[in-house]
Formats: sequence, structure tokens, C-alpha cells
Amino acid sequence: MSERGVEAMRDATGELADTMSKMSKAPYGATISAWRRFTAAAHADGALSRKEKELIAIAVSIVKGCERCISYHVRSATANGATREEMIEAGFVAMIMDGGPALAHMGVLLDAIDAHRGEAS
Repeated sequence: MSERGVEAMRDATGELADTMSKMSKAPYGATISAWRRFTAAAHADGALSRKEKELIAIAVSIVKGCERCISYHVRSATANGATREEMIEAGFVAMIMDGGPALAHMGVLLDAIDAHRGEAS
């Protein structure tokens, strides 16, 4: 993948973290705190593992066309043991559901995988 695409994915994840940090301050702190508690509970291992949930989130992020979400969930999936092949297959599932628009985001997925290879969340 292109170095520019890889950097864009790293920047996207950093920008999302910056936004969450800014929003966590008053007057929005309680709302963001509630959101974080909900997402932590929803992502916790249960009938599905955290890794499986992150693979689902990758597919949904592709269908929604959210590049920052793709990058975030690739980073988290990687940290939870997902392989490149598993993430690409999650992208294929998105393509089943969304067709061409999902295919257009496969490059974003590949850049995000390259950007977050070996990172922990």
C-alpha cells in the first residue's frame, strides 16, 4: 500500500482519539463517559470474542464508509489477535452486503492493516 495511505490511517486513528478526548471534557463528559462504558460492555468477550466483534465492526465500518472507524477497528482487531487474512475476509463480507461502495473501501482497509501492523490498542 502507499505510504501516504498508511499515514492517513494512522492520522485518522489519532484524530479520532483527539476528538474523543476533547468531547470527554465538560459539558459533554458525562455523555462520552456513558458511551465509553457502553462500548466497553458491548466489546467484552461473551458469546462472541472481542476479536470476532472487531471483525464485525470492520465490516460494518466499511459498509458505513467510515475511514476513521475502519482504522480504529483494524487497530483493535490487530491488538486482539486478528490476522490480515481475517480482516480482509471481513471486508469481503461487507462487499456481499454493500457491493461496489464496499469494494471502494478495501484500499482503506489494506492501508489500515499496514498502518497498524504490530500495534496494541
